[in-house]
Amino acid sequence: MTPAALGAALGRAVAEAQDAPPGRALALIRPFLHDIGWFTDLLAQGCAALADDPLHLPGFRASRNGAARHLVLARTERIWLSATVIDPVPQTGSRVHFSGRHMLCRPLNRALRAEGFRLEADRAVPTGQRHCAMGEILEVDERRETLRILPDGAPLMLLRAQVAPQGSVRSRICDFATGALVAQAEADEGHARALMLLSLLRAQGRADAAAQFGEALDTPLAAQRWAVMREYLALDTASALPALRAMAQRESDVAVRALAARTLTQIGNMACPA
Repeated sequence: MTPAALGAALGRAVAEAQDAPPGRALALIRPFLHDIGWFTDLLAQGCAALADDPLHLPGFRASRNGAARHLVLARTERIWLSATVIDPVPQTGSRVHFSGRHMLCRPLNRALRAEGFRLEADRAVPTGQRHCAMGEILEVDERRETLRILPDGAPLMLLRAQVAPQGSVRSRICDFATGALVAQAEADEGHARALMLLSLLRAQGRADAAAQFGEALDTPLAAQRWAVMREYLALDTASALPALRAMAQRESDVAVRALAARTLTQIGNMACPA
């Protein structure tokens, strides 16, 4: 298959993988990390365009996070494919990130060397060094395992794919020194968009949308249930009170249940001043 045909096939595979079960989604994406003719062709086209026009900008989203620079080659809510360059910056004081997705990566310019970690009872436990030779494929289920790439004196270039499970995606960040969990979040874009829309509705005073706030409380992560509740209370406290009472009585997370109970007491004190 020619590089151009591979590129077209990649687009079809990403589209099909979006709604496929996890095993099938991985099977659809994995071949494009083994045969990277499409990527070589993409680089050649980009170099040719720059030779013709030094101000040419490729039609891909670029981002940076610390020492890592990303060029996003394909993206849906579940499937990310990117070319990543990681600069050799010492990672003192950094944290350990479990993305909640299945990661596949292929080192393109040199071997990859990393520290491995496993998530046990919400704590990152070191598992030793991992190595991946240039051109080989490394797969990591980042719901339970992750890698902390070690700087080796030169930038590392990777072709990397991330495949999310169906349903909610929970990411976790642990402290590197102690392994303790320091943050977690619902990482799927659907919930992030929903919370942003709720914030906009609250800012616009759309009390007629109160039902949508109640429905959004049905999310699996306790911290995000409380984030929705805060927006609901700010929009229409009276409408939110039944849901707040239910949260104060039946919320499964102890900390959020206590927050709901304290907030309920504060609202009662404001309504009935001494």
